[in-house]
Amino acid sequence: MTTITTDVRLDSVEHILASGSGTLDFAVAGEDGYTTWRGTEDADWNFDDVGGVENVDEDRFIVYPDGEYFVCDVSAAGEEQNPGPVECWCE
Repeated sequence: MTTITTDVRLDSVEHILASGSGTLDFAVAGEDGYTTWRGTEDADWNFDDVGGVENVDEDRFIVYPDGEYFVCDVSAAGEEQNPGPVECWCE
């Protein structure tokens, strides 16, 4: 698993595993495991072009793109407590 610590654009995101505590796990095509962003509970994330949402458990859910993949611009200034923004959309 890779942790996002600086601003990055992720292409080819197959789905996003999100939690109410502010953690986002990005499943990037061709990579093993997740790429993780650790935010705050009130972090600024926005997902456009959502094809579906599936509950995983009490505090976690999976967001699927309406197209083949999401593209995500992720803002980070460290390993934890990132306020965002995180913007994801389909091209």
